[in-house]
Amino acid sequence: MAERNLYVPRVNQIDAIYLNKDITRLIRDNLLENLQNISPILFAKIQPELDLLVQSAIWFGSVGKQCSTFGQQLLVVSYKSEQLTISRLCLHFILTILPGYFKNVNERRIIIRAEYVHQIIEWGQNVALLFSVLNFFRFLKTGRRPTVVDFLLGLDYISLRHNQRRDIGYKYLTRELLWGGFMELLGHLLPIINFRKIQRVFNFSLNIINLTNFKAKPLPLIDEREVKLKTNTTCTYCSERPSIPHTMGCCHIYCYYCLSANIETDENFCCIECGTSPLNGIHKL
Repeated sequence: MAERNLYVPRVNQIDAIYLNKDITRLIRDNLLENLQNISPILFAKIQPELDLLVQSAIWFGSVGKQCSTFGQQLLVVSYKSEQLTISRLCLHFILTILPGYFKNVNERRIIIRAEYVHQIIEWGQNVALLFSVLNFFRFLKTGRRPTVVDFLLGLDYISLRHNQRRDIGYKYLTRELLWGGFMELLGHLLPIINFRKIQRVFNFSLNIINLTNFKAKPLPLIDEREVKLKTNTTCTYCSERPSIPHTMGCCHIYCYYCLSANIETDENFCCIECGTSPLNGIHKL
């Protein structure tokens, strides 16, 4: 028989809560996703009830049967079985499962002439959040009953193993530190890289056969009346409907923001279709 210890480190209790949330989310999301694929319309109608059913099954398979959540079982932690009387089990189910159901119903089903119901639920959520914050500070001081439900029902954690040594794996921590340093480096480098110039050079390389067409030299201006904006005209750069259409002196039409941004960031920018240089300025249609 496993040896019990009344002392459970605070970090183990917090880890048990987060593990329980993650395990519940994985089980619920996988089941509900499969049900949604079978009949999306029916799923949308009964989603709160399905979520309640799954949450209830998880509760009965963990706390109701083993006197501990799945997260607690992974850390060899449990509630005191003598504290989990029938009345406390019923209250634990009501306080942990039913609020989520009422929240889903309130968010997914708009009940006409029941605005006071929405206000009551919102008020209850705010009060629960306030109590949760206050209880967390109390837990940091006492090291007991980390959740509001545990505090209200007077439920304590016990460890099912005598050895309280907490093993720490540094492999994950090292990987996270390296990844965090890499992301910080990218945050400093990306703003100073001129991607528009790189894109121009890349496009130039792809069209190396027509190199002479891409020389940045002033070309004779085309009469603006010859450039016609049609219903199906798109910006040469972004392929969307031109916003404040402009030209570079050729027959190709650009959005003003696409054209001005490219010229501002790349002084050698030229028309990506014909190679016309903007040395003669840009012109509004």
